[in-house]
Amino acid sequence: MTGTMPHADSWRFQVSLLRSVGRMRSFALVAIVAACSGSSSSGTGESDVAPVVRDGAKVTVPAGSPLRDRIKVDAARTEAVTEILQVPAQVETDPTTTAKITPPVAGRVIQLFVHVGDTVKQGQPLFTLDSPDLVTAQSDYLRAQSTLAQSLKTLARQKDLKEHGVASEKDLEQAETDAKLAKEDVERTVTRLHLLKTDPGQLGKPLTVFAPIPGRIVDAQVAPGEFKNDPNAVLMTIADLSKIWLTANVQEKDIRKVDKGEAVTATLTAYPDETFEGRVLFVADVLDPDTRTLKARISIPNENGRLKPGMFALVTFHSHAIDAVVVPATSLVLLGDKTVVFKEVAPWTFEPREVTPGSTHGKDVVIVKGLTGGERIVTTDAVMLQ
Repeated sequence: MTGTMPHADSWRFQVSLLRSVGRMRSFALVAIVAACSGSSSSGTGESDVAPVVRDGAKVTVPAGSPLRDRIKVDAARTEAVTEILQVPAQVETDPTTTAKITPPVAGRVIQLFVHVGDTVKQGQPLFTLDSPDLVTAQSDYLRAQSTLAQSLKTLARQKDLKEHGVASEKDLEQAETDAKLAKEDVERTVTRLHLLKTDPGQLGKPLTVFAPIPGRIVDAQVAPGEFKNDPNAVLMTIADLSKIWLTANVQEKDIRKVDKGEAVTATLTAYPDETFEGRVLFVADVLDPDTRTLKARISIPNENGRLKPGMFALVTFHSHAIDAVVVPATSLVLLGDKTVVFKEVAPWTFEPREVTPGSTHGKDVVIVKGLTGGERIVTTDAVMLQ
């Protein structure tokens, strides 16, 4: 069976409807009793038969009662039920395909090559920086290169002197050590330049920042001439929007109905007549203590780019079929603030049993608690036994 989980408003409507039906059935019962009384007083000589006889909480429908032709008794059914859960969600970019560009070094922005809305390729230049730190790194590289060249000359001279018996073994070892340290210093400065995406063979040029991933420029907080010295300041954001996320907030009571990997459907406020299909990537491990909800991430294809980050959506989860106790909606009766069914305890004798109703499936209602399959209850006109 398929259906939808009842929202609070729909259940309030059911409650109101049941109360209205109860009042109408009560009026009908009064009319039946009056009709029976009128028929008896017309001279039949038969004694009046009460529609019901109460003994504490038990209700008996005696022989001859007009209710015997009205109510129906049947067993509660156990059926496989597939519940449908709908929760609000919001479109977000996939963090694994989103890059926030921060300044690698402090410096002044010289030139911008892209703007918001532009599509970029991986490795494409974004902007250039004139940075004192870059100048320092380049100077360190030149100095290390000079030191290495000098140490290599010293090492060659010491080897020559050692071969002619002039230099000592100690002097040669010292020259070898100095050459090794100078080589390591060059490697360190080259690594530093590579981290800054600068070619050691192109010294003296400003630092160019390149796109680390392909995508679109969805945000930019930089302009030519600005000096940036905060390494955590996001200058640009690049996002690959060919696949986006829907982040759904699942209430604590519904967590069991959401599984990783299950297929879902979604409708968006922007496109109310369309349905989008996706799959649950993962369900968060930590519950939000303020909202008592758990975030579920759903991956949705977005090749045409119609889904924009920030849009609102309604996600539908189709949970797996489970065995549940199902009864007709006409079995439920409201007694005060409780929902009950009338369970048969003897032929034509019933007593109220409090139950917890769940989802609605057409004319049937799932009973979450209070009733087991096979128990016989009043399934039609149960409200007449109030």
